[in-house]
Amino acid sequence: MNAFLDRLGRWCARRHWIVVVAWVLLLAAGILAGRAWAGEFANDYSVPGSESAEGLAVLSADFPQAGGYAGQIVFSAGSDTVADQQAAVSSSMTAVAALPDVLTATDPFSVPSPSPLVSSDGTVAYGPVSWSVVPGSLDASYLDRLDDAVAPARSAGLTVDYGGGAGKIGLVTDDLDSELVGLGIALVLLLVMFGSIVAAVLPLVSAVVSVLTGLSAVGLLAALLTFPDAAPTVATLLGLGVAVDYGLFLVARHRDQLDHGADVVTAVGRATATSGAAIVVAGGTVVVAILGLYVAGVPFVGAMGLAAAVVVAVAMLAALTLVPALLGLAGHRIQARGDRRAQQAAAEGDAETATARLAALAARSDEAHERSAFARWGRRVSDRPLPWALLSTALLVVLAIPVLSLQLGQLDAGTDPTSQTDRRAYDTLAAAFGPGVNGPLSVVVVIPDGTSQADAGTLLTDTATTLGQTPGVASVGAPNVDQDGDTAILTVVPTTSPQDQATTDLVDTLRTSVLPGVDATTYVVGTTAGYVDFTAKIAARMPWLILTVVALSFVLLTVAFRSVVIATKAAVLNLLSVGAAYGVVVAVFQWGWGSSWIGIEQDLPIPAFVPMLMFAIVFGLSMDYEVFLLSRVHEAWSATRDAHRSVAIGIGGTARVITTAAAVMVVVFSSFVLDPDPTVKMLAVGMAAAVLIDSTVIRMVLVPAVMSLLGARAWWMPRWMERIVPDIDIEGSAHLARVAAVVPTPRSGDDAAAEAPAREPTRPAP
Repeated sequence: MNAFLDRLGRWCARRHWIVVVAWVLLLAAGILAGRAWAGEFANDYSVPGSESAEGLAVLSADFPQAGGYAGQIVFSAGSDTVADQQAAVSSSMTAVAALPDVLTATDPFSVPSPSPLVSSDGTVAYGPVSWSVVPGSLDASYLDRLDDAVAPARSAGLTVDYGGGAGKIGLVTDDLDSELVGLGIALVLLLVMFGSIVAAVLPLVSAVVSVLTGLSAVGLLAALLTFPDAAPTVATLLGLGVAVDYGLFLVARHRDQLDHGADVVTAVGRATATSGAAIVVAGGTVVVAILGLYVAGVPFVGAMGLAAAVVVAVAMLAALTLVPALLGLAGHRIQARGDRRAQQAAAEGDAETATARLAALAARSDEAHERSAFARWGRRVSDRPLPWALLSTALLVVLAIPVLSLQLGQLDAGTDPTSQTDRRAYDTLAAAFGPGVNGPLSVVVVIPDGTSQADAGTLLTDTATTLGQTPGVASVGAPNVDQDGDTAILTVVPTTSPQDQATTDLVDTLRTSVLPGVDATTYVVGTTAGYVDFTAKIAARMPWLILTVVALSFVLLTVAFRSVVIATKAAVLNLLSVGAAYGVVVAVFQWGWGSSWIGIEQDLPIPAFVPMLMFAIVFGLSMDYEVFLLSRVHEAWSATRDAHRSVAIGIGGTARVITTAAAVMVVVFSSFVLDPDPTVKMLAVGMAAAVLIDSTVIRMVLVPAVMSLLGARAWWMPRWMERIVPDIDIEGSAHLARVAAVVPTPRSGDDAAAEAPAREPTRPAP
């Protein structure tokens, strides 16, 4: 692999304009194709095989008018009554019923008086609407048609808002502010690290191009698959972070090669062969971990992971092709001005003198890595590894304590910004009818064959009475029976809001205690019931996801480093890192510690898919830093066979890059707290905390401490495994030892250096 990546990097550096133009054309084609054929994004929490899914299937087959995806048109009159404008309301609901994809639209005044759809004071009324498709998949043009339909009510002076699924029609998330803030601060961090505007901008250019290309691919896939609303945001959040990091690692390694006297093309090839190989392993681990979300058995979660995996894969491809091309295009401008001047001065004079001076510069660079502040820190930890290991482990355990009170649940429209119509509708309905009206439950009753009309009526009446007497039920609507008289549906309004744990308990009570006593087949369906099934399914599959991701990562790291000890250590430490990040999310969002700083004014339950998505992403990202750090440690170990010194060299050579990369990722992730979606805020805070914890407590303290305690045992693998596990040489030492060192001549110009004859290395290639 190293030889192939070396050739790939050299080719891209030499043919840089071909590669750059190819990526520009690919991006342009993706954007144009997206405008023509991209699909829509919508949240579909259905769980195949669950009670709610089976009940909806029954409705779809036997009573389609009562099924579909629900929403409400909410009318409020202020100080007057809605009844004063009854004609305008009825006209609006008739127009809504005529829209495409609408199954039913109920006029609140068509229900027998007293109407349950009109508030007791008459100031608020709502018309339930059901769609044959997920309303969130309908675009802005459909929203314009819906606005036209309710125009009579607005013209009559009524306030009209869209509740439930109707509030998601035409809703487009704009993360431009987050992206600009994140990339802007990242640029400053890269400038501080590299001291070169070219070196700082290059990873950002690659990141923007790769993420936009990846999102275009996701948009085209959305025409075939259903992706959640948040999928592009999560993919952007993750894609920008890893793309900038991969570019940063390659630029740093490339500059290191230039400092050691290699010409531009050779330096690009070596950087791609070494750091590029680490990117393949690290990026592959991230992709595998995210695709592991399909273990959940829930299409929503799997699709979220697929979108992120596509963008990460494109970012990895860009790192291996576009970044080398940009490095070839930049030439020596990628170096800081002081380094360029030092090399130019060293290259003056005859060839032999220039070679000696350049070798001295390279030696000073190596010595600087080993004597850097990071390397001194590594030696300090290595000298007393046990206390440092115990202290850092205790800190991680403390951070993870809040996980013990983790409450999984759903976020309803009451957590959305008040600027959104679904939040205004939610508040209006809750104030006028009680909180439960925002999350009604639908009980489907399949009337047994051969039941007379009178007996069916008695069955439904008794069922409604039993439901109404159940604690936690505010009201039960009149049964709605299909034309054949074999399927009925009853609307149950809880006393509590959809996100309240009491509502989840009510669903469980109805299913396990109340409805089994009914002499008919019953199902509890609806958005709230569906989310209860969604949460239960994910909670049951979470251990399988953890086992799958850990096992796959174990295999990848065993192959990468040919050590079962390293793979086991990485799995354990990454589990600690993820647990600590979970604790931060629970403390901020569920306990409310500092949540007001990011625009959250109430304590929230944690959506079930957030811990699952966080685990897959964070575990994969942790492997990034594991691979980049340990590849350098292993390289030093192979050369010195000194466990303590190899840790110091590895940290000295990578800590500044990893720290900057982690800081960039933390900034990019944190910038997405500007997104109004609380779920995105949770992911942003959780992933930023995870990367911060991983790059400081894990990489800078716990890893060097554990590696020092393990010593030579860290690289142990059973003999029987040594024979069957391939040696991919992730750090590229063997590959670099096989190739001839290319020593630049005193001539100036990248092309002249690129054509210099190969010579046998006089010292190990860096």
